[in-house]
Amino acid sequence: MTAVRRLYVLLCGFEIIPRTVSVRGSDPRIIHAVPITAYLMDTDHGWVLFDAGLDEANLRDPARLKSHFLDPGWDPPPVVLPDHELGAQLARIGLGWSDIGTVVVSHLHADHSGHLKRLAHARKVLHRREHAHAHGSTASAAWFRDDYDMIDDWELIDGDTPLMPGIEILDTEGHSPGHISLAIDLPNTGPVILAADVGDLMENFREEKLPGEASSDTAALASIRRINALVAERGARLMLTHDPDLLLGLKLAPDFYD
Repeated sequence: MTAVRRLYVLLCGFEIIPRTVSVRGSDPRIIHAVPITAYLMDTDHGWVLFDAGLDEANLRDPARLKSHFLDPGWDPPPVVLPDHELGAQLARIGLGWSDIGTVVVSHLHADHSGHLKRLAHARKVLHRREHAHAHGSTASAAWFRDDYDMIDDWELIDGDTPLMPGIEILDTEGHSPGHISLAIDLPNTGPVILAADVGDLMENFREEKLPGEASSDTAALASIRRINALVAERGARLMLTHDPDLLLGLKLAPDFYD
């Protein structure tokens, strides 16, 4: 019996990136706008957030825009309109930050970690390898340490881990050292795989194409194949974080899947 009642898709902004970032070997002249999404689940055990979006404050403040985006070469910077702001989306569902009981973080890139600083009260679940990398000396400019350095009460996991009935954490390393995805069960929709950044686009899965960057190409390809196998085995719906075409067919919050 699943503990998950509803799934909300939260559109948290857009990134304007070369297509080569999404699909290895693409024409570097092609630029596309990809969504930033997070997912919210209403469960018998409280509200569960999967990823924490991008902190729009880093875009609004000129000094932070320069230090976090422009100077490291993230130019053009992401677009987060008022309607994209995660706090505003929670409010439209009737929630505030304090209502979130658990946040599961796929990985600590800045478009997934932005609002962790507003979730100090919540249970915060992260893969141990991701924690080690994000706090080490080799983390690149894609990790904004001021999003998560203040957190000292992570719940660190290893491998596949059940979170509650109807939510299973999947170890899908490759895009980053400790990347994780979720397999969930909804009462009417049925099985859903929230792949996060295993692949930006459905093309990555259909054609087994690597993302532009990976901490391990071998692991990244294995994770793409694993997600494909789970989707086929379970008859699951696959939802991604960054596919603009897929986004057009999704119900966005405050609408939901049940």
